Amino acid sequence: MAKSKFRRTNEKFFDEYKFFDQFLCERYNYEENGVSNYLAKMKESYIEAKDAINEWDVTYERLEAIKKRFDALENNETSFDDFQGKDEDVVWMQVFCEKLDANADPLSKYKTLKFTYKTRPKSFWQKIKDVFG
Repeated sequence: MAKSKFRRTNEKFFDEYKFFDQFLCERYNYEENGVSNYLAKMKESYIEAKDAINEWDVTYERLEAIKKRFDALENNETSFDDFQGKDEDVVWMQVFCEKLDANADPLSKYKTLKFTYKTRPKSFWQKIKDVFG
């Protein structure tokens, strides 16, 4: 029996996601859950980076959507034979790996930014708060 188009697409996505997740683990020295950890790091830096890095929100939303799709397939919440998305998610993950290699991903860009509040001298009240806080 031939596989359905949706099953082939979902299997390709599933395999690529597992590779992508492992790639992120190796890149950032995570033991497991590379995508989840990358999202957590993005969430920690959201306030500072969202305005400074144009693709921050788009990347975060795409990673969340891809993770949600993978989780649904992995936990058997949806069938591999059901429509889940297109091959563009696979291509997006491959392009994102290239960005990671080139240090052009949002977290790599964030690490290179200098924020004025980090280097600005503390006010008198901030110094007092640090002493007693």
